Amino acid sequence: MRRYQEQEHTWIYTIPGARKPINFFWASFTLLGSLGVLFISATSFFGRNFFSFNSSEFVVPFLPQGATLTFYGIAGLFVSFHWWILIFWNVGSGYNLYDNQIGMVWFFRYGFPGENRCILSHVRVEDILALQFYANPEPRTGVLYMYTREQGAIPLTPVDVYYDRTPRASVFETASDLAAFLDVPLEIIV
Repeated sequence: MRRYQEQEHTWIYTIPGARKPINFFWASFTLLGSLGVLFISATSFFGRNFFSFNSSEFVVPFLPQGATLTFYGIAGLFVSFHWWILIFWNVGSGYNLYDNQIGMVWFFRYGFPGENRCILSHVRVEDILALQFYANPEPRTGVLYMYTREQGAIPLTPVDVYYDRTPRASVFETASDLAAFLDVPLEIIV
């Protein structure tokens, strides 16, 4: 969970989605890398080195190395296009709204465009059995789940610790504040 706004009876947690710095890095890295590979395959196709004015240097023969580089360059462009589309649509972003006065919790997320672009789910506070804090084996991360009667475990923090390293102390502090706000038990699972 990134940020929260606290009012008297409501809390709003915003979820960043695909617009994280690591996704911008990988999308740019993949785009530049695939364009570089395509440039090298073009030099092998035309049989001259575009980096120098002396065209007698021949870098790579087109068959089979240049053709293979062309395939990898095009594949890299597709992967980069996929990353940029996810960032543009901001898939996975949204918010969690906790309303103590009404007794409801709403989860809103953006998905892929189409009929189900906006995903809205809700849970009654009385159906929440517990908040479960899982301390990951890595020393600095933790994941928070809301365990309910009907829907089971609902992740409240990002589960993918390799891309979003939310500090364990921050998640635990959020978990204890949220458990006190909703008046539900907090379970710590190691």
